[in-house]
Amino acid sequence: MSSPWWLGHVLPRSTPLDPDRDEARRLLTEELESGDYRLQEPWLTRAWRWFTDRLPDLPDLSPLPPWSTWVVLGLVLGAVVAVLLWASRDRWRAGRLAPGATVGPVLDGLHRTAADYRTSAHAALAAGRLDDAVLDGYRALAAGAVERTLLDDRPGRTAHEVAQELSPVFAAHAEDLRRAGDAFDLVRYGDHRAGTEQARAVLALDEQLRQARPELGAAPRSTVPS
Repeated sequence: MSSPWWLGHVLPRSTPLDPDRDEARRLLTEELESGDYRLQEPWLTRAWRWFTDRLPDLPDLSPLPPWSTWVVLGLVLGAVVAVLLWASRDRWRAGRLAPGATVGPVLDGLHRTAADYRTSAHAALAAGRLDDAVLDGYRALAAGAVERTLLDDRPGRTAHEVAQELSPVFAAHAEDLRRAGDAFDLVRYGDHRAGTEQARAVLALDEQLRQARPELGAAPRSTVPS
């Protein structure tokens, strides 16, 4: 009986070219399992297997229907996305500002009092002019700090600088100050439109700081001459 054509590729040089049927089957099986003929999995399948292999075992979910696994995976992926968005919030803020925009001062140089800005902010909120409410609300906050000598009367101070200098003075409100300063810049120098809750938050912060007792030992000293 003549040998099959593939034996020349399968058999080692030292193996006789006339094996019996069982030996030939064994040699063919070993050759096919060696990897040269194995189909490659798509990279997406390999990535999905890598991800699922690293998830913790959830034995308590075994009695649940199969779709519950997808719910759990969706929650995990949602948490990952939330963490990434939080980590990139500063980059998002910078991206929302108009290209080439120069961030300018908070106070407009008209020498209006904090009470004037506050009245304008509340009137704007009542009229639905939310952008004006955010801007004048933050200006009231900054002007009030100057009137209380918590900030020196330095022209050109930006919203970021106001928040940065007042954060040690009102440590409990540091994060709210940062958010309000970001809102001012995004409305004044970016393409952001203020929302009702955002405008109310700025006005509420102004009122909270009016009632709060400042930590005078932490009051900043400006190094820029007025």
